[in-house]
Amino acid sequence: MDDDQVKRQLRKFRAEQKAKSKQNDQLKSFFAANSKKFEDKLTAIKVTHKADDSLFTSAIRKLMKD
Repeated sequence: MDDDQVKRQLRKFRAEQKAKSKQNDQLKSFFAANSKKFEDKLTAIKVTHKADDSLFTSAIRKLMKD
């Protein structure tokens, strides 16, 4: 593999990871800032599940704690 190719792939990977991290932070912020009403929590869980399956489990745990 050419050095330029490796560098391009690395930049692409970093950009993808940064975008995913930003999305995760936004989802967590949305869920944490949501009100205490059950309907709002349910909506937050639906949004989280559609956007990122890995956050779905943590969203359910947070709902069950409150």
